[in-house]
Amino acid sequence: MLSAIAAIAVKELRLLWRDRQALALLFLMPAFFILVMSVALEGVFDAGTRSHPLQILIVNQDRGEAARDTLELARALEGITLVETGPGGPWTRDDAEAAIRQGRFHFALLFGPDYSDRIAGIETGTAAAPSSEGNLHRSNETVALALIVDPAINRQLQTMVAGTLTGMIERVRLGTQLPARFEEAFGAEADDVPPPTVGDPSAAPPDPADEVAAVLGDDAQRVELVLQPPSGFDRARRPSATEQNVPAYAIFGVFFIVLTIAKSFLREKLDGTFVRLLTAPVRKSVLIIGKLMPYLLVNLLQIALMFAVGAAVFGMHLGNLPAFALLSFGTAAAANGLGLLVAALGHSEAQVDTLAVLLAITLAALGGIMVPTFVMPEGLQQLSRLTPHAWALSGYQDVIVRGLGVSDILTETAVLLGFASIFWVIGLWRLRLN
Repeated sequence: MLSAIAAIAVKELRLLWRDRQALALLFLMPAFFILVMSVALEGVFDAGTRSHPLQILIVNQDRGEAARDTLELARALEGITLVETGPGGPWTRDDAEAAIRQGRFHFALLFGPDYSDRIAGIETGTAAAPSSEGNLHRSNETVALALIVDPAINRQLQTMVAGTLTGMIERVRLGTQLPARFEEAFGAEADDVPPPTVGDPSAAPPDPADEVAAVLGDDAQRVELVLQPPSGFDRARRPSATEQNVPAYAIFGVFFIVLTIAKSFLREKLDGTFVRLLTAPVRKSVLIIGKLMPYLLVNLLQIALMFAVGAAVFGMHLGNLPAFALLSFGTAAAANGLGLLVAALGHSEAQVDTLAVLLAITLAALGGIMVPTFVMPEGLQQLSRLTPHAWALSGYQDVIVRGLGVSDILTETAVLLGFASIFWVIGLWRLRLN
């Protein structure tokens, strides 16, 4: 019995050794996946820290003393880097919003013209509407202070940045209004005002706004930090978890068609079906197009079903439907093209299985499906632009989260169709049907 087991094991080892490409992929796939995910996930835990600071554009329309004091404090914040000048000098609101719309930055801090007056407690005609949970106020509102934010950014990160900036602003307001209040009430000089006492270190940290209100009184002028989307983004609401997750996992599922397509090509090649079909007066390209059409339809039905569930069950907003349909076609075409490429490169079932899974997972990881690209290291962010997943996800966020239309997603759709074309050309060149 032992000799029989040994003989069978030796036979299987020989079969594995003959297909060296598949054997190598079995070792390379987990190693490559671990490498990519480990590097990408560093940013998830480091975002907003000294090693991975968040970049915030500064649009200063005030130029007053309070704005300068606020910026001086902000420069000392750990985990935040201020970008105060752009290619053409100090940032304007239009330039900053354009940079956010292009995805180059995600936050911009806007000091309105009367920010210093409001910090000093001087009444102005500008009233900053308080930002309610879940809402982003329109960009055309006149405010003393605004955080312009890409609505597709994770809500927890938005809250963290807004809370940090609010605490800093209240500190500046306290330092500006407190001496004047003491002098008004007691005739004391600013230098004679005792510092605030330190509370119980084990207690929860107090709200900076409440602390300032307790010292200055309820009638003190407040400066609300208002969250706004860039102008041109039609929706003024933070995205729900469904609107962030459904597009990502829909793209992930669509690209698993690669394995089905590649195995179908391999099976028909081994069965000799393609040889019989080629005896008819049918061109190779026509044969492949006809074979891929059902898979394209399946992808489109997949997308429709997954987003329909999100809309019906979770109330997800789908945005502009023509733009949604155009982008979905580009995504499905890229997935089908990648399936043809894998079919051309894989010469055995083991090779096809391993290569398809490797591409499906690593491209999803690099493309922002598993880890948001903005928290990745700079090198991986640039590398993600070479994946169809990143362009598809960006397009769906434009339509669903940012409220954009057909003209705004033409670039993403064109890039996806470009990926499909490249995959098709290489696949047709390398594919052998006999």
